[in-house]
Amino acid sequence: MKLSPLGRSLCIIFCFSAALLACLCYGAVPSYAADFAVTSPWVGVIASFIGGNNSRVRDLAVWDASGKVMPISRPRAGEEIIAIDMKDAARFRISRSNKKLHLLYGSLSMTDEQLVTAFFDPAMLPFIAQNVMKIIAETDSKHYSFYQRRLAEFQSRIESTVDIGRYLLEKTKILDLTGAEGAWVRAAVPGAVRAPSYVWKVWLDGDTNALKAALDEAQKRGWLILLDPWTPPEIRRVASSYGNRFTLPPPEKGQDYFIFLHDVFLMINNRIKASSVK
Repeated sequence: MKLSPLGRSLCIIFCFSAALLACLCYGAVPSYAADFAVTSPWVGVIASFIGGNNSRVRDLAVWDASGKVMPISRPRAGEEIIAIDMKDAARFRISRSNKKLHLLYGSLSMTDEQLVTAFFDPAMLPFIAQNVMKIIAETDSKHYSFYQRRLAEFQSRIESTVDIGRYLLEKTKILDLTGAEGAWVRAAVPGAVRAPSYVWKVWLDGDTNALKAALDEAQKRGWLILLDPWTPPEIRRVASSYGNRFTLPPPEKGQDYFIFLHDVFLMINNRIKASSVK
């Protein structure tokens, strides 16, 4: 069939448009230097930040409403696996002989509670992030300088976020009954008070009178009583009857970690403004 000059022009325009659309669609598909599966959502938020647009990170576990880490998936073919240690890897039936497995630590002499606290400790986070960066950079060595810059930015963001907390909560008084997030709060709030470990042991051993005495004193002074999802149930039960309390939430899946850390300070500040606690 012979086309008219107008028909030929329309055909050329259509073909050009189709080719351009194909190129745009092809270019829109993200290209990653490496794919990672991480056994811990704590490690996942750090790996996602360090990897930036160069790496894809998939969590094999998420937090539930109580802050407990719940496995939801298994590693896929081709994914590099990052686990905290072999105990962590074993929860996902990942063998030490797996050539794709990378461990942050050969052995870790921490309780589960101490490990969660480490991910809220500004003094510990840079070291954890450094180990994550080393694994990512070993897998994708050509972008080593990029991952180094991301690590430096990670450390800078921690410091700047803590500074925001200091500004917001400089004069705030808090009785810290958290199980983990208090490490982050105390780094910014000089008025956050936490009982020594031997006092916690007395409380956890069932001395509710001693715990109530501390809570009564905090309430009398107008302090905020701070809890989190990792607060031991023995302490939560007693503290639940006090009105000047506030429970911090766990992170949410997909939430930017630094937004979450910033929001910890903001939520405390808003809780204090909304009440008589000063």
